[in-house]
Amino acid sequence: MEDALSDTLDLVDINAAVYFQREFSAPWGMAVGDTGFAQFHMVVTGQAVVHYQDQTLWLSPGDLVLFRHGADHAIADHPDSALLPGQAVVAGLMSGQDVFEGQGQRSTLICGHFAYSHGEHHPLFADLPNLIHVTADQALGAEPLMTLLQTMIRESRQAQPGYAAIVHRLAEAVFAAILRGALGAQTRDASFLAGLREPRLRRCLDHIHRASPDTPSLEELARIAGMSRSALAYSFKTTLGQGPGEYATRLRLMKAARALRRAEQSIEGVGLSFGYHSAAAFSRAFKAMYGQTPSEYRGALS
Repeated sequence: MEDALSDTLDLVDINAAVYFQREFSAPWGMAVGDTGFAQFHMVVTGQAVVHYQDQTLWLSPGDLVLFRHGADHAIADHPDSALLPGQAVVAGLMSGQDVFEGQGQRSTLICGHFAYSHGEHHPLFADLPNLIHVTADQALGAEPLMTLLQTMIRESRQAQPGYAAIVHRLAEAVFAAILRGALGAQTRDASFLAGLREPRLRRCLDHIHRASPDTPSLEELARIAGMSRSALAYSFKTTLGQGPGEYATRLRLMKAARALRRAEQSIEGVGLSFGYHSAAAFSRAFKAMYGQTPSEYRGALS
């Protein structure tokens, strides 16, 4: 049976690139610019410190940081270490140069980025903080997570038949693991992840996703949650920022958009599949959320 987080990630296209896995000797440091991608750094051995805006985080082996939109930040062995531009470091490593070969403590890093699209209408991506810090134990465990990333590196370099599909699937697995870790690390009061942390709301979210495109009644959800209808409606609204019915409608339209992207059905067929008994009703609902009619949305993809 599918859970809400897995079903949500299935609506999003996720790809990844791993820049390098490399051992540096202190002193070392990189000033990383905003690339627009979701950049990540994982410490395999040693330690690192990340500075972002007014936050300073010390990372231990197995720790990972993700900047969900990309952002200017620095990562180094020590807050006082000199910083080289991140692009220059990557270029140097790719050309075989010895970078950061000092005499101090050695640290091994895996660095790269995720690129994802079509998630902007789901509260999961709207509510994530720009900086996510998880330990590997909060995700899959240090060794399994490192193995996935190392496999991505090997497949990308060897470029054997089917490598792109393998890297794509591994990227989805790593990203899902990071979000699972964020369930424990996330502290914002109102968010999709906060809903998943609360067992009663998680049961409701799972049920909404399994029932989609149908919309479960508030009475049905209240029974699943073991709450009164008013208590559930209040808790759902305050935690996720929208009511159960609104959430179910947005989910249905996101699934309809995915069907439009796949182009396996006519626009009218997609609308009927997702509970809209007239093309006009489907078009109005879709445009209210996406700012385009279904035909405009599909046409923009070609």
